Amino acid sequence: MRRLAHAEAGPSLALIKYWGKASAENNTPATGSLAVTLSGLTSSTRASFADADRITVNGQIQNLERFAPFLDSLRAELGLAGARFAVDSTNNFPTAAGLASSSSGFAALAGALTLLAGREPEPRLVSRLARLGSGSATRPVYGGFTVFEAGQEEAVAEHDENFWPEFRVVLAVVREGAKAVSSRVGMERSRLTSPYYDQWVSTSPSVLTGARKALAERDWNALGPLIRQSYLRMFSTMFSSNPPLIYWQPESMALIQALESLRAEGYQAWETMDAGPQVKVFCPADQAEALVKELDQRVSGLRFLTAAPGPGLRTWWDQN
Repeated sequence: MRRLAHAEAGPSLALIKYWGKASAENNTPATGSLAVTLSGLTSSTRASFADADRITVNGQIQNLERFAPFLDSLRAELGLAGARFAVDSTNNFPTAAGLASSSSGFAALAGALTLLAGREPEPRLVSRLARLGSGSATRPVYGGFTVFEAGQEEAVAEHDENFWPEFRVVLAVVREGAKAVSSRVGMERSRLTSPYYDQWVSTSPSVLTGARKALAERDWNALGPLIRQSYLRMFSTMFSSNPPLIYWQPESMALIQALESLRAEGYQAWETMDAGPQVKVFCPADQAEALVKELDQRVSGLRFLTAAPGPGLRTWWDQN
């Protein structure tokens, strides 16, 4: 009977953005981020030892070139030089579409392989290992709200998932398919070619500091504008890259404009976007249902998901 190491993680959605590498070799961020781990959306991974590396995501065999540096680094870190792995992962939300599937996917993968190696998958270790696959994967190891500081190798817990019970995230799924340019490729393009990249990096710390204070005080009026400022500054480096990185779709812009109107009508709803067309909206729980109805009426044909802050990484053994 084969023993399977099983891990689950939710995606980590950044309120204050990370875009760009301090060190491409170590995969450390040029800008710090403040994020929330989401409930209800999960990457679920099962891993076992095998004769050769094999990874599937949602039943599709993956090109190992994307995973080889991560697997080789992890083998070195865990003392498994000769080991090979069979990994099967599933996401219950769109993959590689700008909904942070790489964050939950690599966090779950790092957790499962750490358990398989006979190590205790404690958060600091798994956070540091997950970074080797995706910088944002350092964060969902922890539940609730997390911070991944510029230049660091692991994230830290800021507030647990029970800190702000009224906090909700509405995700507007504009496109289901994978994006054309990966975040990793896009970050490097922005660093090398955007005339605004240095200003993005130098101004990000003050935005992060202000957002941490606003979050600690549960202050929507202070936090919301900083969330908006962060993603718009990040996209200024994308739009001004050469060639430009234009992830937005017409529906993305329509949602942004609809939210501007809804705020004028009294909604405390503040959007963000990542490297993809999806729009994510932070709002109080008592406004979430009405907000979805309003957005659906103004920008029809989209799929909406609603999530609260969720738990961190979970690991266990399966028998197969």
